[in-house]
Amino acid sequence: MNTHIASLYLISAGALAMSAFQSALVARNSSYGRACRAFAVICLTFACFQYANVQQQLAPGLAEAIAAHKWVNIFSLLLAPQFCYLVASLDPSRTAFRLTYGIAFISAVLAVDNFMMTFGYRFSALATDGPTELLLWGGQAFLLYGETTAAYAVSRLLSLGAAAFAVVYCVRVQRQKARFSNRLVWSSAALVVVTTALGGATDTGMLRMPYLSGFGFLFLAASYLLLVRREATQRLTEKARISAALERELENHKLSSRRIERALTNDELTRLPNREGALEKLRTMFAWSESSLTRTAVLLLDLDRLAIINGTRGYETGNQVLIEVAQRLREHCGKRRLVARLGSARFAVGIAGHKTLAGIEREVEGVLAAIKAPFSVADTVLNMTFSAGVAIYPDHANSAEDLLASAGLALHEARDLGPGNLRVFHPSLQQSLSERIGLENELKEALENGELFLHYQPQVCAVTERVLGMEALIRWQHPELGLVMPDKFIPLAEATGTIAAIGAWVIESACQQLQDWRALGFHEVRMAVNLSAQQLLLSDLGDNVQAALRRAGLMGADLELEITESVLMQDPQRSIEKLESLRDLGVRLSIDDFGTGYSSLGYLKMLPVHSFKLDRSFVRDIGSSEKDLEICATAVGLARNLGLEIVAEGVEDAVQADQLRQLGCNLLQGYYFARPLPAHAATNFLMDQVAAAA
Repeated sequence: MNTHIASLYLISAGALAMSAFQSALVARNSSYGRACRAFAVICLTFACFQYANVQQQLAPGLAEAIAAHKWVNIFSLLLAPQFCYLVASLDPSRTAFRLTYGIAFISAVLAVDNFMMTFGYRFSALATDGPTELLLWGGQAFLLYGETTAAYAVSRLLSLGAAAFAVVYCVRVQRQKARFSNRLVWSSAALVVVTTALGGATDTGMLRMPYLSGFGFLFLAASYLLLVRREATQRLTEKARISAALERELENHKLSSRRIERALTNDELTRLPNREGALEKLRTMFAWSESSLTRTAVLLLDLDRLAIINGTRGYETGNQVLIEVAQRLREHCGKRRLVARLGSARFAVGIAGHKTLAGIEREVEGVLAAIKAPFSVADTVLNMTFSAGVAIYPDHANSAEDLLASAGLALHEARDLGPGNLRVFHPSLQQSLSERIGLENELKEALENGELFLHYQPQVCAVTERVLGMEALIRWQHPELGLVMPDKFIPLAEATGTIAAIGAWVIESACQQLQDWRALGFHEVRMAVNLSAQQLLLSDLGDNVQAALRRAGLMGADLELEITESVLMQDPQRSIEKLESLRDLGVRLSIDDFGTGYSSLGYLKMLPVHSFKLDRSFVRDIGSSEKDLEICATAVGLARNLGLEIVAEGVEDAVQADQLRQLGCNLLQGYYFARPLPAHAATNFLMDQVAAAA
């Protein structure tokens, strides 16, 4: 045989062995592991097939050539079931494996027949007994050919069946555009089919050439491995991408965890510690206080009327106020001290390092002074006040949680006393808070249970003492506590949010009562109703007032709404807008407790009100105090200059009435004329006045 041709066979055998090794390696990282391992076995079988061909063609005699030819037959018989198994491993159907097992059984039978027959299973008789001249290549080699057997026909059918099975699968995956629908692979498969067919021509003696199917498969092996390696590379790339994505996700998770941890211990708006952060800092301060034998105090600050700012100016303005408060506290206290925001309008300041209460008091005074100045927000100057509560460790509590709770009790007491108050914790506050909580719960049911009712106090003309108005004053008949005055439960109603329902009920009931009096002929009397601070926040306040007037058949001028001066001065500009919307309904407006809110003359001139109500604190000592008399005279003169009516409340004797009359007050109200009366008593009072005039 031509040694160059033999070298090509041996080189192809080596290349196929290397392909088997590479396919086995690729199987570890490929999603087609079973197919890659099957392909590795096929490569090894073809390598053995090529080597057996070399042994046959270089055999020194016929006997040696026949012996080598039988091994060529064995390896060729192994290829058909192996190819079927390869295709079956790519096809999820069970039918493919059943076909593979059938072909394997037939191949095993043929393999046994191969060693039992003299010339192998292919030939029943040989047409050659020596080396044959090779076409194309030149030289001689043992090429066996002759009369073929029935077993050979069966093997050819097996080969054709395996080829047809592979072709059907190729067409299907080509339509599905699967990963192994590469044209190079199928072109190489076609080459294997062609070279195998040429081998059949060699067996019958039609062609004088050695078996070339091994070379055809070498192209298939190269193209298949190229495709599988590319798929494995893509898989590894995808795996690396996923790993990188997982690492990024893990890093993002760590960042998110840190952000969540910060969010759990810090306030997002002010960047101050929140309640949890404050507790952690307090525990550290406690440890330091114990080692240094000093006291630690907590100052709780509650921004009064923040809800009014949010309701009238918007939450953005309210947030800017909170940020400004936080900045002032940080600048005053520095980074070492605790400054935290515990809630909507509540701040906490930690004070440590003092052995005496006097040192803590000075610290508290300094903090309050730092936040006292007006706030300039959104081109508006806001005069804000703070309620404050103080608790001290170890005097009032032994833990951080208890210290905050104690300071909170002190703060509650300060708020009950009105805006701008400061209180220090004392043990009796615990009981007071329990009573307050019980009262809050009972107040929620008081309106439904009919426990709330109105009293009416007359407002008389200063000259004729004829009744021109009635002020509706709410009362609570508690089933156990008896009569509860509004200064006790109105703050609770504001704190619990029930003020909206209670306020609407007061306006409705007062209008209905005035309708009853109008039906009795009292056409000159108008009704005055107090508005709380929280009621000004209600967006539907105007609708409620208009609806109550319509149901009672009253005009807007029949109703007068009284608003406390201190509430108006929290945000004068927004208050003016609110009052103007109410005045557009025709409702009369009055400033209650005039003289206590430190109103500037400029704002007073701009307020769209009809009257001022002189506070009782000035009226009380008008007969004995020149200063109070001068204040009243100034207020009356101011009202006259502004074209407004002035009502003096708290008139308790004739002397006060005469002096206020001489000063020029328009209306007088107080115990001197009548106490607040139930509806039927107020009706009798009006009737008695008419009877006396007749």
